[in-house]
Amino acid sequence: MTLETFLIGLNNNSLPIALLVLAAPWLIWILCHWIPGQWEEPFLLSLNIGLATVSVVLWAGYLAYASNTGGWQAVVKQADILLLLLPPYYIISSIWVARQRMPLSRVPAFRTLQGIGLLAGVYLILSWLSRRVYIVLFSYIPFSTFLWILAGLLVVAYIGYRLMFGDPPEYPPET
Repeated sequence: MTLETFLIGLNNNSLPIALLVLAAPWLIWILCHWIPGQWEEPFLLSLNIGLATVSVVLWAGYLAYASNTGGWQAVVKQADILLLLLPPYYIISSIWVARQRMPLSRVPAFRTLQGIGLLAGVYLILSWLSRRVYIVLFSYIPFSTFLWILAGLLVVAYIGYRLMFGDPPEYPPET
C-alpha cells in the first residue's frame, strides 16, 4: 500500500471516518465515566490523544505533500473539507476531554504531544533558516549571534526530546 492509495482510501470512505473521528472523544469520555480507575482512565485518555496526534501528523503530512506538488489551489480543489477540518477538531476535543477528566500531567500521551510539538517547531524554524541563510544574512547579523540563535533552538529541541523520552513526571502519591 502506498501513501497515495491510503489517502485515496481515506477520501473514498470520508463519511464513516468522519463519524468515527467526531464520536471518538465523546466515546472515550463515556468509557472513562463507566470505567474509572487509577490506570484505566489515563490509558484510555492517552490512547485517544495518541490517535489524535497520529491524525494531526497525517494531516500535516498531507498538506505539506499536496501543497508542494500541486500548490494550494490543488488542495482546495481536490481535498474533502470535512476531512481537512477533522484532525484539528479531534486533537482539540481530545485534549479538552482529557483535561476535564484529570490533570494533563497524569496523561502520558500529552507529555509526548508536547515534545513532538516542540521538536516540530524547532524543525520548521531550522528548515526555514536553512533555506534563507545566505551570505547576505551574515551582513545583517554577526555570525556569533546566528550561532547563539541555533544553540537556543537546539536547547528548545532538547527540552522537547526530554519531554518525549525523558524521565516520567512525578505523580502525587495515591491516597
